[in-house]
Amino acid sequence: MFGVLAAIVFCVVIPFVVMAMLAPSLDKTAPKTGNFRGVQVYNGLGIVWFVWLISFWAGAHLLVTLHIQQPAWIHYLIHLFPVLAGSCAFGLFDDWAGCNVIKGFKGHLKALAHGQLTTGGLKFLGIGFLSLFLALSLYYHGADTILRVVLVTCVIALSANLMNLFDLRPGRAQKMYLLGLVVALVLIVVFGLVELKGWDLAALALAGLGPLLAVWRFDLGERGMIGDAGANSMGAFLGFLYATALPVWALVLAVAVLAVVNLLSERVSFSKIIEANAILSSLDAWGRKKEPGIAIAAPVCAQDTPTADNASVNTAGPNNKERAGADENDENDKNDENSKDSQISKGGKDSKEVGK
Repeated sequence: MFGVLAAIVFCVVIPFVVMAMLAPSLDKTAPKTGNFRGVQVYNGLGIVWFVWLISFWAGAHLLVTLHIQQPAWIHYLIHLFPVLAGSCAFGLFDDWAGCNVIKGFKGHLKALAHGQLTTGGLKFLGIGFLSLFLALSLYYHGADTILRVVLVTCVIALSANLMNLFDLRPGRAQKMYLLGLVVALVLIVVFGLVELKGWDLAALALAGLGPLLAVWRFDLGERGMIGDAGANSMGAFLGFLYATALPVWALVLAVAVLAVVNLLSERVSFSKIIEANAILSSLDAWGRKKEPGIAIAAPVCAQDTPTADNASVNTAGPNNKERAGADENDENDKNDENSKDSQISKGGKDSKEVGK
């Protein structure tokens, strides 16, 4: 029971209060961009994961200082600190300084081959390295454990990237995270590889819900967006739960599925699939504003050559999240949807990339 109380205080209440107080400042100072409806929102809600991490770390060490035994769920999550911190930091840097001119695994690798490290490439490599570091620290005990190390690394890194691909509409990534968290908790119980049960399992669930509860209303209310910082952090958190809860045979299957879905995202529009299904479309739109969209001009990246026509639209921020359109294939969707109002430029940051 004490562990549940600690989770509520340090992982739910403190992040909730801090983000409620921070939101007005973000609204005034954080870079803004047009979302998929043309509403100008700030990109910075992903900072909640830094707040969550600091609060979690402070709470864990406070217990040690007071000579109180740390609950099992804290021992479990403490290993995740570097990956979450890195995911949030790299994501926030890409949110505020990145540009979608170069997209996808292929685009970032090609740029790297020519000596150019993009912010998206830095994020992908950084999260991958931290995932490998975590896998080695947890599971490497000789040559016979190399397979599990590789699989755990892939699950965490690919999950971080995949969650980013769902951040196309207000609340969509957070709904996927909520579903993923429920599935992860069930897998922990079913396979029993993680020794958490009873109050510790309940505390883990509350801890995982903390960042979501803190920013859900701002995201769905179209006041801000979680950005790469939030989406990558959510994906890394879920990836850690899956990687530690699944046996090797299930990890192989998980890596295969994650890899296929990540690669397909470069050719298949997730938004098209969701909107074509009545049930998925209803769930996806739940809680979201339903006012008609407003076509907006695509923002211009710093490395683009400014012209008289586009110089005035560069105020939307350097990294217009995919909600400003959708993924790469949704660019055409938005043109079709808004053709009655105005034509959206295809050259902007409407598109989402893999491993951005």
